[in-house]
Amino acid sequence: MCKHVASETTYVNSCKVLSVEVSFDMAEYERTAKDDLQEYFIELLEAGLSKCCRDHPLPAALFGEAIESFRAHGYKNQWVHSAKTFRALGLKCKLLCELDLSAFHLRLEVERDGKPFFSQEILNTLADEVVYAHRFKDVKLDGQTLLVQDKFGRSFFELDVA
Repeated sequence: MCKHVASETTYVNSCKVLSVEVSFDMAEYERTAKDDLQEYFIELLEAGLSKCCRDHPLPAALFGEAIESFRAHGYKNQWVHSAKTFRALGLKCKLLCELDLSAFHLRLEVERDGKPFFSQEILNTLADEVVYAHRFKDVKLDGQTLLVQDKFGRSFFELDVA
């Protein structure tokens, strides 16, 4: 957690999550150029990891390697949220996520019989998990229609695959 005055101690909270405070200077953050924000945030992360590793047995080298990989790949925060195969129609579907400092992007990619069939961004929101996390969950097939559903089971995107 970022604090104006950070505690030097770490603790495990009631949800059994290791918590740490790091010093955060709003003026320094505001002076930091947009292109330098990734490194600014990495410095905060490394300060927190350093405190945590001092008090708890954590795989510090593994965290360091992950940070270096993040840097080496251009600070890209991308992942596959889900992948499904609908063998009867020869379809493979993926929900691909990308998060940067300004936005969250969700892309649906569909292959039919191993060939690209559809690839499009289907959701673009602010870069805040509170805004996007509930907006998608799964891909279902209803007859000849792919449905991308939210956490409540409601379809927010449909694709005819006939």
